[in-house]
This record gives sequence, structure tokens and C-alpha cells, in this order.
Amino acid sequence: MTVRQARRRRRGLVLAAAVATCLVAGVTSAAVWRASGPEPAATPQPAVTTGRTPPVHEPRTVEEIAPPLQQVMPSVMAEVPRKVPDGRAFTPKSFIDSRTVLGYVSKKGYDPAPEWWAYRLDPQAFRRLATVGRPVAPMDSPAVGEGVIAWYEHADRDIRIMTIPVTGGAPRAVTSFPAERDVDEVNGDSVYGVSLAVGDGKIFWSSNKSGGVGQVPLQGGEPSSVPGTEGSHIFRWPWAGRPADGSMRGATSLLNLSTGERLSAHPWGQCDVTWCIAGNQATRRDGGQTVDLPGDNSYSLVADRLVTITQTDRRGRKTMAVFDLATSQVGRLWIRDDHKASSTLYTSTEMLYFRRGDKWIVIHGPDR
Repeated sequence: MTVRQARRRRRGLVLAAAVATCLVAGVTSAAVWRASGPEPAATPQPAVTTGRTPPVHEPRTVEEIAPPLQQVMPSVMAEVPRKVPDGRAFTPKSFIDSRTVLGYVSKKGYDPAPEWWAYRLDPQAFRRLATVGRPVAPMDSPAVGEGVIAWYEHADRDIRIMTIPVTGGAPRAVTSFPAERDVDEVNGDSVYGVSLAVGDGKIFWSSNKSGGVGQVPLQGGEPSSVPGTEGSHIFRWPWAGRPADGSMRGATSLLNLSTGERLSAHPWGQCDVTWCIAGNQATRRDGGQTVDLPGDNSYSLVADRLVTITQTDRRGRKTMAVFDLATSQVGRLWIRDDHKASSTLYTSTEMLYFRRGDKWIVIHGPDR
């Protein structure tokens, strides 16, 4: 099987030079697989503005661009080597705990045996966790919690949920169930993946086609549906919701799978659980507070508080920056050089990262 469309939710690409915007919602990434045909590169999905239309603002100019982020908010930055000790490339995907980054290692092109690895920020050491038995499994789809790392594999016509302990070990199959698919006798069927979350002693998932939340105990067993979640999609633990227009960033209601709490709102722009962003403003989902951002083109919202923006000062200098909604602090990632290609910023709901030399610079919530 090959990927037809990757990451409807979790990961995005922000091309700073092109001022491109992408969605980064979801706990894990979504994928659609074709049974035959060539394998294209993963394609980021365009941002969708939903609900009421936000106010239109003129481009914002700042007196001075922000100082480097490492000077302003050192607690939200981490440096991770781009290669493991044997020279293979390492790509960060999530956090195991506040000081341990989870990622995968694979060869360029087709790798029959990609691996999960962990990088400990202190004492700066890599550890191999497991080899993934099926290379078509989405390596950017892990969910971490309850002492395990969970992901899914495509096994014939089924989705198979796999886990390993966060300390590493042999992968274990927890459960399996039929995958949703679109039948295409000419080009091959399109097989839909799932989004995952781990919590309350269970693994939860939702189909990336029709939604609906399923669950199974961590120790395994028969899968079952979570009542009242028809059409809902996993957002990030413990939240699931119904998208207003196919994008979880526009979900008009969220359900807490742990407590049963419901949040109803009519958001605009890209939303997390608490905040929504669009243009040069951030607004709480319930409309109770609006914050003017010190820049424009808000791209993504990390950890429900860190907003990526662009800044332009009166001298015409342009920069990519991060603004903290909780502290009103802002720090720059880089100054844009029109004569050079800007870095690519990879984003998810809990972190963003980009290349700097032989390191990944990982930006994460200060509570990680």
C-alpha cells in the first residue's frame, strides 16, 4: 500500500518564505493509503477558517523585532541531534516525558525496518526502543501515555493497534479492526488510517474518514465504541469533537473523553481547546478574551499557548517568531533573508521543530 494523502491532522509544514499556513490539529496523524500506484510525498493540508469571520486588519509593523527566543523563553527550547550515533537520520515526533523526545530513525526512501528511538535531553543520549515490523505504518502517528507508546499499522484490510513500553521492548498487538476504505477497482482502494490517544487505562482512536471514537483496554481485547461520539474525531487527549467543515481546528464542540465535559462554541480560524488564532489576533473559544498579537500571519498554536507569527519592523526586516499567550512574551526563531531559502517549520499540537545545522531545534510548551 502507498500513501495517497498524509497527515490530515497532526503534522504540518510552515514555509516561512512563502507565508504558508497549515493545520496542525489532532493527537496523531491521519493517513489514507492506496493499494497500488506510485507513492507521492506527504502533502500538508491548507488551513480552513470556520465559524464567524474575524475582523480584517491591516498588516502590522513593529518598532523592533523580537530578541532571540532562547534569550526570552529558554524553557521552551531544546536541541536534538539530527542523527543517531550510527549516522542515520532521526526525526522528532513527540515527547515521552518532559526531558525525553520520541522520534523515528529510517533510511532515505524505502526502509523495511524503521525504528522508534528516544533522545534524553539530559544527559544527551539516544536509546533505541523498537523496530517497526511493517514499514508502511505511519511513523508520525505515535500517541504516548500510561507508560506506553501506541501507533497503528495497516495489516491487510485491518487497522492493528501496536504498543511498546516507553522504555522500549518488542512491539505488542493490542487489537485490530476493519479499516475504512473507498473502493476503486481502477487505481486501487484508498484505506483510511486512525488518530490515536492514550489515557484512563485505554487506547482511543477515531477513523480519519467518518469519525466515531473507539476504545480498548491497554492490555488488549475486543474494541468497542464510546457512546455519544458518532462522527467525532480525536483531537488530543482527552478531547474529541465534531468538525464543522472537515477540520478539527474548526470543531464547534469538544467532548472530554475522561470526564464527559463538553465545550461548545463557534470558533473562527485555527483552534486548540482554549484559544483560536487568525491573522493578528487570538481569541478564546468562548469569546471571553481577545489578544492582539505582536505580528501577523499566525500560523500555528502549540500547547494551547505558543503562537507562531511573522514580524516586520520599520526597517523592513522580517522574522519568524513565537508569542506566548500565557505570559505575553515573544522571541524570534530567525531573521528572514530574501536571498536565502528560509527554514521549514514542522508543527504539531504539542511542539514545532526546524533544522539548524546538525541539530533539530524543538519548541514545546514550558510544562513539558
